[in-house]
Amino acid sequence: MTIKTLKALRSIIDDSIDKLEAFYAAKNLDFPDLDEPYSTSPSEAALGDPEIVETVNAVVGASYQLIASVRTPFIHVIDTIFAYTLSSCVRVAEESNTPEILREAGPAGLHVNDIAAKNGLEPTKLARVLRVLASHHIFREVKPNVFATNRVSSYIDTGKPSEYLFSPDADKHSGTSGVAGFIDHVTDEVMKANAHLWETMSSPEKGHSFDALHAPLQEWSKTDQQFFWWIELPGNEKRLLRYSAAMRATSLWNSPDAILHGFDWASLTPNDVLVDVGGGTGMPSMYIARAFPDVRIVIQERDQVCEHGIAYWKGAFPEAINSGRVQFQAHEFFQPQPTLPTNTPASVYLLRTVLHDWPDHECVRILKNLRAAATPKTKLLIGDFMIPYACPDDSVAARTIPGAKTSAAPAPLLANFGKGSATSYALDMAMFTNFNAQERTLAQLAELCQQTGWKPIQAHRRDDTPFGFLVSEPIPV
Repeated sequence: MTIKTLKALRSIIDDSIDKLEAFYAAKNLDFPDLDEPYSTSPSEAALGDPEIVETVNAVVGASYQLIASVRTPFIHVIDTIFAYTLSSCVRVAEESNTPEILREAGPAGLHVNDIAAKNGLEPTKLARVLRVLASHHIFREVKPNVFATNRVSSYIDTGKPSEYLFSPDADKHSGTSGVAGFIDHVTDEVMKANAHLWETMSSPEKGHSFDALHAPLQEWSKTDQQFFWWIELPGNEKRLLRYSAAMRATSLWNSPDAILHGFDWASLTPNDVLVDVGGGTGMPSMYIARAFPDVRIVIQERDQVCEHGIAYWKGAFPEAINSGRVQFQAHEFFQPQPTLPTNTPASVYLLRTVLHDWPDHECVRILKNLRAAATPKTKLLIGDFMIPYACPDDSVAARTIPGAKTSAAPAPLLANFGKGSATSYALDMAMFTNFNAQERTLAQLAELCQQTGWKPIQAHRRDDTPFGFLVSEPIPV
């Protein structure tokens, strides 16, 4: 690493900030302030604009590469191995309803003694936790032991009154974006199970197995059940409820309307049916239902999830479900496709963030069931992370599938923008932890399609992020 390289990284940061400044000036907007609470403002929404997503990734990638370059290896490794402390502290703050308490306190903040009086935690311990977070720009310490919310911590806020959240029958996650539920899920069972990653990988029985029962989750929880069945067991009621909320938050991995650009939805007529397979409570389908009022939708899920989904739609978009235009159908996707409640075959099968939950051999079962039920005109739409390599991608899929090619990161950044795409790799480890599954490269997704009777014909990466949509059509038999 030379000074020349450091200067090149600085130039990327400078150039990217200039682009952000010009972009915001053209829209007559101010860039969001880290010290101010998050709001659903045009300034925040602009950060999801495809025009500048790559610019933001370049800033993040170059900044972190610069940090890694100038720190001593020992300090960089120490910072890495203690990353779990940050996750644990975020969980304490979220579970104790501190974001809601500080929102009610206002910009002046609240002394830790007063925060602790509301959430029941020991104040000196809570201060240490919040100071860790403030040092990582999550919350602010405005005076000694006085903490306030900021743009990041306020994003965790459910928006509900703290007094209500401390009541015995409080439902923390219903009616929210699911962000708090996602944080709880990841910093509870996912983080605890991930601590057993080495034990799982080094196990003579589990290390080379891709059985869904040989994940770190089973090593930690001592269960003999796959994740989705384990989380429905008695005693996991709270986990199941927040998991449904957490799945809503997955719509935030890219711009909320990205799914609208993942397929030509306008080509569907009132006679067509979209089947959202394993669609959870149906957040992505709701974007489609709102934007294209002629599209009929069937969301297929397990019984308990269907119940949560119907309740969610009745609160958020009642006319769609009350009219019957959107319906839930209890179905396990490892079973052959049932007759749809519409009594018409599917025009599109949507698998959004489904395949990453399962090892390859289970994905083959899912895709073969859909292929067996498909008509010659049925399309398959897979929405998942398409994991980039940390080097240039010269795979056949990247070269031959329209829309698959991604932008090249400017040197000396890694080809995948480094830290700019780190979330996708963290989620890959979460899939490993929970399911012994994975996020896949575009080439791996294309291979799964090909071996199950589907031909990839188009990729859509509207935000130029690792998350994208792959459209396939049936291979004639």
